[in-house]
Amino acid sequence: MLIVAMASGMDFGRDMRASTSGPPGDEAYSTRSRIKEVAAEFYVLRGHDGFSFGDIAIAIGTTRANIHHHFGNKRQLMEELIADFAANAEARIKRFWTTPDARFFDRLDMQLEDLRRFYERFNAETGARNMWSPLSRLRHDLPVLGEPAEHALERVNRVYERSLRHAVDQAVKDGELSPDTLRDELVHMLRITLLSCPPMTQDTGSFDEVARTFAALAAIIRAAWQDAGKGSRRG
Repeated sequence: MLIVAMASGMDFGRDMRASTSGPPGDEAYSTRSRIKEVAAEFYVLRGHDGFSFGDIAIAIGTTRANIHHHFGNKRQLMEELIADFAANAEARIKRFWTTPDARFFDRLDMQLEDLRRFYERFNAETGARNMWSPLSRLRHDLPVLGEPAEHALERVNRVYERSLRHAVDQAVKDGELSPDTLRDELVHMLRITLLSCPPMTQDTGSFDEVARTFAALAAIIRAAWQDAGKGSRRG
């Protein structure tokens, strides 16, 4: 079963385990963590209305009553998942775009490979068109999830804006990009491109279009703003 097979491999699953209460060896901690991991995968693949506490209970071998014991109701579970999705996305964005001493085009490559890992986890079969982005799924479910999802998406968007701006400013400072770089325009172009990746794969049934888009974007940035004069190579 896809849900169970992927549960231990999700990046955001580690963050969910870290956010649940209780010591790591505690049985309640382990059950609560497992519920959140499987629920997260059901949610990304099926959306809010596509799974129930009963589905989770069957997947992890427990009872609906036990899940209600840990989370009360589905809204409470979803609010925790939304918070976890946002926190994990923010951490990854900062890692790729604000980590010191990384070069701009290397950051672009790291971001691409992160997206590819998420895509491949949820689309193991060639031609699959499964949803794979937790944030993209939240956007689809905004009418159902309301303010918690809206606030999470706004928060992540702000982190994208700040982190991408940091990376562009640093690249200009280091001489990797020209002082004439249109920074605001570049940050906007990068952010919109990143947010557009999940729909691309669902349209085509492949990650290839995303990889081509990143390659085209890198080529355009190099042609427009790479500082050929300095082209600093630190180290």
